[in-house]
Amino acid sequence: MRKMIGAFALTLVALAAATPLEAQAQRGARGFGMSLDDQMTALTERLELDDEQVTKVREVLQAQAETRRERFQGMRGSGDRSAMMQMMQELQQETETKLAEVLNDEQMEKYREYVAEQRQRRPGPFR
Repeated sequence: MRKMIGAFALTLVALAAATPLEAQAQRGARGFGMSLDDQMTALTERLELDDEQVTKVREVLQAQAETRRERFQGMRGSGDRSAMMQMMQELQQETETKLAEVLNDEQMEKYREYVAEQRQRRPGPFR
């Protein structure tokens, strides 16, 4: 009987953990914010991107996400929020530099406004 209760409790714990993980996957690889597809939909409309720009912006943002993931893994467990914030700022600057090669000045200004709005919506230390 105890084994059955233990197995039932373990199943409940696994189900409870699965729901937040599924929600995180739906929000995107970052674990917060929008997925790449959602970002691209918003940016395509807001910046009035043409087909070529859509492809290039997607490539830049996808590379940014991969780089961010790699850098965070390298910093995991350090607990150094200052270093993480510095890393995020550097990564954002790198992204803007790459996007400036694809977008015109007006689109870059709209992109910066978009990023600022997203930052305000984001919980936690990376505002």
